[in-house]
Amino acid sequence: MSTQNRLTFIVHLPAKPERYAELEAGVRQVLTDMSHEPDFLDCTLHRSQNDPNTLVVYESWSCDREYFLQHHLPRHYRAEFERELPGRLAGKRRIEFLNDVSPPLQLRAKS
Repeated sequence: MSTQNRLTFIVHLPAKPERYAELEAGVRQVLTDMSHEPDFLDCTLHRSQNDPNTLVVYESWSCDREYFLQHHLPRHYRAEFERELPGRLAGKRRIEFLNDVSPPLQLRAKS
């Protein structure tokens, strides 16, 4: 796949401490549902070491940014999550879109 057809981004979700468990459960459900989408490549859910109430999601898709925003972000399985999200967040959700360097570099440990 060319890097032009790959969308990678990081989402930062700072939870209200008392709503963290609800936020994590909602994120896990959305990630599981979206993993069945045809353009989905991979995702990883993290918890920030700097702020343990912040979830961080790393996602990769085989589409461009505009297509993702128009076709994947409004999917039905995200609707309830998006409605509940403002009440679960302590701050603003931040999405950081990434570009690969040229030439691309991706390394993995040898098994």
